[in-house]
Amino acid sequence: MVDQLPEVTFTIIFLYSFPEAMVLALLSLSMLGIRPGFRQILLIGGLQVLFDVLLFLVVGKLINIPFGIHTVVQAAALTMIIHRVMRLPCKSSCLAVLFGFSIYLCIETLMNPFMTFITSSVIVSPDNLWLIIPMFIIKMMITLLIIFLLYRFNIRFTDGWKRERANSFFLVAGLMFAQSILILLLGNQYYMADKGNTDFGIPIHLSFVLVNTAIPVITLVIIRQYTDFIRNEIETEAQLDTLRHIEELLNTMRIQRHNFTHDLQAVYGLLEVKEFQEARNYLKKSVNEVAATSELVKTDNMGVAALLYTKTGLAEARNIDLRITVKAGFRQLPLEVRDFNSIIGNLIDNAMEAVALLPAPERKVEVMICQDYRGYVVEVRNCGSSISPEVIANIFTPGFSTKGEGRGMGLYGVQKLVHKCNGDIQVKSDRDGTSFRVLIPE
Repeated sequence: MVDQLPEVTFTIIFLYSFPEAMVLALLSLSMLGIRPGFRQILLIGGLQVLFDVLLFLVVGKLINIPFGIHTVVQAAALTMIIHRVMRLPCKSSCLAVLFGFSIYLCIETLMNPFMTFITSSVIVSPDNLWLIIPMFIIKMMITLLIIFLLYRFNIRFTDGWKRERANSFFLVAGLMFAQSILILLLGNQYYMADKGNTDFGIPIHLSFVLVNTAIPVITLVIIRQYTDFIRNEIETEAQLDTLRHIEELLNTMRIQRHNFTHDLQAVYGLLEVKEFQEARNYLKKSVNEVAATSELVKTDNMGVAALLYTKTGLAEARNIDLRITVKAGFRQLPLEVRDFNSIIGNLIDNAMEAVALLPAPERKVEVMICQDYRGYVVEVRNCGSSISPEVIANIFTPGFSTKGEGRGMGLYGVQKLVHKCNGDIQVKSDRDGTSFRVLIPE
């Protein structure tokens, strides 16, 4: 093997690293089922080129970077670039790059015996640039074909991980890393034997190709089965959540029926004593409350409508003035209804908790759901006490809460769901209250 990096120039870095970084980023994100925009891919490629220039032309001039170490450093840099550009959690970015690098490494390793068999040359030498060029072009074409197939058949190897667990991340990351190391070792042995002019026969070439093809396929099948198991577990939890919401809805209906009986008795009493104007005012107030609730039920998505209806009933039971304004249809939601309900449900719950200790007339929560040219906008505002900048800085940290132990996962989950669909969430707090504003692009 080569002990250190060969001499490279800016032109070589740009012509090689720029397309490779874009294709590798697209492959990595496609493994997670994420569709980045063209500008995002260009930005990732450009930032990776800048990093490679710094690595090879600045750091490489000061110290000798062992061959192979630069790949690890480049992978770490690509992980951070994807994390910043795509606004993905660090674990998701790391998994994406591990997936992409493992597949790309497999393609590169399989290209060596293929090109060596055709040209009868040791073409994996980094000094042999003219022979590397056709190999590089073919690698790009094969990688783009794999990306097309992943998007065409909607293949996602981590689909369904709504709630990532630490052990899940380390298990999958460790599995992908072990696979990459194994492929590297096999490729290194093949390279050293080929470099030593070992007389390979067709069975040896074929065996090498089959082994290096079987390793990633088996690994991906295992990961796919594991993620399917997680998805089934989450779907079960979703059904339990739905049953819980139905139970809350039934309790709300019982409360409203009980209150309706008292309202009828009150109106009957007012009519008996001939207080017709008082009876009219009493009925008008009750009708307005029923009309407001009915508007929520008329939204074009029954899952969202049921949640809003439930939250309205809970607010009424807690004597909270919850005002919900819906100016958007939900048929084109860019995320699952359960995820959308989780976002607005957590925000409404937090807002109601923020005003729970205030005097009854001051318990006000406003919810606005609308659409603009950017996508869906959800804003939840409460009139509770303001939040300090120190708390806002940590408010989305998992486990962080000012309400005691065992809390602090709701807003963390909201942020994960928003970032999952490339959205944005902002918090503003002043003496008039606190507002959470969520943007979900279409």
